[in-house]
Amino acid sequence: MRRLQDLLPGSLRAANARLRLLFGSGLALGDLTRVLSDAFGERPAIAAATPTPGLADRARTYADLEDDVARLAAAHGASGQIGPSPVAILCANRVDILLHALALARIGAVPLPLNHRLRAEEQAAALRVAGVRAIVADSDVAAPLLASPAGAALPILWTGAGGPPPREGFEVAGWLGAHPEERIASSTLAPGEEPGLLLCTSGTTGLPKVARLPSRSLLGAIGRLHALPVGRQSGLRGGRDVILAALPLTHVMGLATLLGALCAGVKFIHLERFDAALVLARIAAEQPNVFVGVPTMYADLEAAGAADADLSSIELWVSAADAMPPDRARRFQQYGALARPKGRKLGTAGFADVYGMVELGGPAAVRFYPPAPRGRELPAVGFVLPGFSARVVGPDGRRLRMGMAGELQLSGAGVFAGYQGGDGGSEGGWFATGDLARLGPVGTFAFVGRSVDRLKVGGFSVFPAEVEAELRGHPAVAELAIAGVPDARLGERLVAVVVPRPGFDPGEFLRWAEGRVAPYRRPREVVEVTALPAGKNGKLDRRAATRMARERLAAGP
Repeated sequence: MRRLQDLLPGSLRAANARLRLLFGSGLALGDLTRVLSDAFGERPAIAAATPTPGLADRARTYADLEDDVARLAAAHGASGQIGPSPVAILCANRVDILLHALALARIGAVPLPLNHRLRAEEQAAALRVAGVRAIVADSDVAAPLLASPAGAALPILWTGAGGPPPREGFEVAGWLGAHPEERIASSTLAPGEEPGLLLCTSGTTGLPKVARLPSRSLLGAIGRLHALPVGRQSGLRGGRDVILAALPLTHVMGLATLLGALCAGVKFIHLERFDAALVLARIAAEQPNVFVGVPTMYADLEAAGAADADLSSIELWVSAADAMPPDRARRFQQYGALARPKGRKLGTAGFADVYGMVELGGPAAVRFYPPAPRGRELPAVGFVLPGFSARVVGPDGRRLRMGMAGELQLSGAGVFAGYQGGDGGSEGGWFATGDLARLGPVGTFAFVGRSVDRLKVGGFSVFPAEVEAELRGHPAVAELAIAGVPDARLGERLVAVVVPRPGFDPGEFLRWAEGRVAPYRRPREVVEVTALPAGKNGKLDRRAATRMARERLAAGP
């Protein structure tokens, strides 16, 4: 049966699709590429470093994306292993992560993109919390997890990447080659029924959390990307802008950046890993006008010679996942340009320092440094993105007046549906971020600080309680607290504050920790104390432990 949209003339079909993308109205995740194809057709969509096994070339149009997702959906359905339950995606940082997620959503499954940098024990914990029933995986990336009891019992759909499969399973690439005509053209669920996807976050109680993100969380406020002022009257310019990024697609920032670029109709250059020298060379060679990264990447770009590189094509720098130091943001504005008439740099670039998190479906607010004439700086302004509302509350939960500091809470289409197997995570539609802020007039705001229960290491959120739970098992550790100390490159680095037992060796403890937590969640230093500070309730006083760690390290050996 043909869709009503298919009966419309091409121009009307495209206009209808663009309106749906702008407002995210009734748009199911599994149907996203179908709507994108109607809206943008043969426009360039994604340029990737590695082709998808069994599918298209490295460069894809929007029509190609829809064909890829339709074919992958057919392959997943043919496996006989996919039902209306969570399915993990565990592969290298290729565009395939998004393609498999959209294909799984199309046949009614709930995709869970899983960070391949996590240790097998960490991945297994996420599988248990999410209730995963099958895995789509690269053979090499999934090998450690499959050796664990959690992975050994699950059906596997092999992507075709990573070498020969270590055990039997459904081979997706092989099926695609044998069935080139098979496709599933639309979602099997209505927009209100489909559950979107799952993303891992961290917990404050020592257990990982898995957030449920329905389509409205990821796509419902997509109009904010069109409305974002970036020095142009119309925001992102579909068909003209080119975004370059080297972000993990299992992280909400990477996923939201790619989805936002696609929904705006712009071309996205995806780098599977970040290498500062390579990024500088690609910007000079391919002339993208938008770059998206995290503060650590910007620090590395400067160390690699950004000041002397040709970055004049960049009209908008975007940073997220942690606060960008203002002086660095100002320098990168100078490296780019507002425009380049006849090859000459005119004005400075804009810089958007984005605030968001998994529970908000991605970006929710921004501190924007406007472009300006050379030699001048315009004041930065922070504001909540369209689709969100903000309030600040005191310790008693009451809303505070303008200008007063309190906990930032946000509501809107992007707020998630709750944690898998847990509570809703919001009260009355308001999500408590744990961060401190002051609200100003006309929706402006300023951050005051971040909760000590959530650290930022190289752009990744790390919850100390979760790391503590994983490292308390060392036989020579009596008590343990994880603290964050300032780091010029990473933003924060982790320090283990340890009450030792006899025979404790700091170096041996750090080596032992390497096999238990992912690199970005691993302490780099140890501070030994006789006792951990406690509050009136007898629980760890994390602020005091953090202050203790910083003072001990500042004092030196």
